[in-house]
Amino acid sequence: MSADQRESCRVFFALVPPPALQRALGELAFDVASRMHGHAIPSENIHLTLAFIGAWPRSGLAALADVGANLVAPPMDIMLDTLGSFRRAGIAWIGIVMPPPELTLLASSLATALAAADVPLEARRFHPHVTLARKCRGPHPIERAGPYAWHVDAMTLLKSETRTEGALYTPIARWPLGERRDASE
Repeated sequence: MSADQRESCRVFFALVPPPALQRALGELAFDVASRMHGHAIPSENIHLTLAFIGAWPRSGLAALADVGANLVAPPMDIMLDTLGSFRRAGIAWIGIVMPPPELTLLASSLATALAAADVPLEARRFHPHVTLARKCRGPHPIERAGPYAWHVDAMTLLKSETRTEGALYTPIARWPLGERRDASE
C-alpha cells in the first residue's frame, strides 16, 4: 500500500436502511443479479448514495464530519418501487418513481454545504437509487418492484475499502435527521 493510500480513504455520504430492509433488499439483489447475469451487492452494503467524495485525506475527515453535523434536514419516508439499470455501467438498481421533496432537498443541501467546504463533487444530477447488482449483462428491464417502505431518519458518512472478496463499507459518522447536531456526536 502506498503512502498516499494510507493517508487517504474513499468516502461518501449515504442513507443506510435499517437491518430488516437491508436484508429484504439483499434478497432482491440476489434475484435481480440472477436474472441479469450479474453480481449481487451484499445486504450489509445496501445504501443510497447522497454524495460521493472519493479519495479524501484522512486528516480532512473532521471537515466532512462538520458538514454532516451541521446539515439540518427532516426525517422522511421513501418508497423504493422501480427496478432499472445503468446499462453501460452494468448496474441494476431499485429507485423511486416519485422522490419526496425532502430527499431532493437533502441531497442538494449536502452538495451546497460540501462545495462551501471546498469538497469537489461530480457534476451529476442526483438520481436516488440503491444499487442491487454490478456487472449485469442483461436483460435490462424497467419494472415495478416492491414497494419497499423506508423511514429515513439518519445520514451516514461511509468509508469504502476495495478488497479481493469485495467492497467493505464502514461507518465513520452518523447523524440523526431532524435536529442540529454537534460534530463530535
